[in-house]
Amino acid sequence: MYSKVYNLKNIKIFILWFQRFVRVKMADIKYDVMDNARVASFHKRLTVLAALGPFTDAFNEFGASVSLVAVGPLFHLSALMLSIVVAGYWVGVAGGAIVGGLLSDKLGRKQLFVYDTIGMAIFALLSAASVDGISFFVFRFLLGAFIGIDYAAAVPLVSEYAPADTRGRLLSLEKVFFMLGTIATVGIGLAFTALVGTVLAWRFDFIIAAIPPIVLFVLRRKMPESLRWAVERGDKTKVERVVEGLKKCGLAPEINMDSVTPKGYSVVQSVKTFFGKNYRRQVAYIFWIGAGYALIINLVSVYSSKFLQDLGASSTESLIGTLTIDILGTFGVILTVFAADKIGRRMLGTLGFGLTAIPAGVLLVAYVNHFLSIPLVIGMFSLFFFINVGLVGTLQYVPAAEVFPTSLRGLSVGWEKLFEFGLALPALSLYAVLGTEDTLLYETVMAVIAGVIYYLLSLETKQMTLEEIQDRYVGGGISYANNPNAPKPENFNRNLGRFNDSDNSENNSENKP
Repeated sequence: MYSKVYNLKNIKIFILWFQRFVRVKMADIKYDVMDNARVASFHKRLTVLAALGPFTDAFNEFGASVSLVAVGPLFHLSALMLSIVVAGYWVGVAGGAIVGGLLSDKLGRKQLFVYDTIGMAIFALLSAASVDGISFFVFRFLLGAFIGIDYAAAVPLVSEYAPADTRGRLLSLEKVFFMLGTIATVGIGLAFTALVGTVLAWRFDFIIAAIPPIVLFVLRRKMPESLRWAVERGDKTKVERVVEGLKKCGLAPEINMDSVTPKGYSVVQSVKTFFGKNYRRQVAYIFWIGAGYALIINLVSVYSSKFLQDLGASSTESLIGTLTIDILGTFGVILTVFAADKIGRRMLGTLGFGLTAIPAGVLLVAYVNHFLSIPLVIGMFSLFFFINVGLVGTLQYVPAAEVFPTSLRGLSVGWEKLFEFGLALPALSLYAVLGTEDTLLYETVMAVIAGVIYYLLSLETKQMTLEEIQDRYVGGGISYANNPNAPKPENFNRNLGRFNDSDNSENNSENKP
């Protein structure tokens, strides 16, 4: 009996010692300077260079709106086959994002951030040179794969440098650039349609889409690796290099290099941890942001021009209508940029899903009662875009980059994109099969269901540091997130390495080894 008591006492002493050891190590790594900083020129440069990735995505994605008018007749495709061929891009983004997420967590953000731009440029040009439906599908699939990789590198990189109280705004700016890309591609497509005709306009659109990635390849090389990722992997050389660079802009945090120790990375273990019991709600939450959005938005984002044509609009009129929808929808995105860090993620997402039922319901009633018109469709699609893209679409860039620890953040972004883009194929095919009335009914009902599910799953993260989010929703801050078997420091609070001043010294003095 005495032996058992003695062994239990030794185990307790070891645990207390280990807790102090973890606290000392964590106290040597403080991100307070970055988390509490004001938005500086460094943040602006990084955000813009990252946001030009979504700009390129939108340029290629909404190039589908331009190409839909010509590709079907040109390549002799049925409505269903046209949906599948065009959706090849989204399948590529989904696959590229999930693979890119794993690579981003293993190799770092910067390598992918720089070199994925080469693939983006090459396959945009090859998409423009497509000679049939098969080549168009393959080239756009591969283009989408590199776009997906870019998301998995760029979004975590911005999140890991953004100040806590403005992280939502900086990440939301990604969507602003996405919307600018939609306006640019439709506007340029409209101009080329007037100059060279429908058959050639979409080819010029994709050629121009290759320009931004080429520029990005040059400019992104000057940006640093993620400091949080370098510390997480224990790469002292990269940590020192990044800290030296951050000192020039007054953002260098306190890093004791003795506390930076190399860590291995296992894809299998990362996947197991990601889907483990500690992150079940986070996995469901991020899944629904992507899935719920994909199951609703594609009617307007892709089919708007064709929808208008089916009502009797000419090719030019349908593109003008699509451009109007995009411009008005952009105002919703701008609203979210200013609201994300004030109203919060839960309220924005719930309203974004639920209120989408209003314009969809109006169009359903109009169709059933035979007073559906081109102006009404443009007006309701614009409101649809304002609400859903503005409030929900913007969140595609925010929670996925927040609710998981650094070691899983790339995979988290990839997980969201897997469903946001992967479900585009069945959604587009569904629209082709259902017909107009059933599609509008589906959109109305699905918007309400999506809003309820989002509210139940969402986690509020506004104005919290990345480490505080882990501490609140997982427990034990970053030490526990990276090592679930480690004891949780009882008084860990807010930023990495910051503990409460009251240290329960009485208990510590009684249990000193």
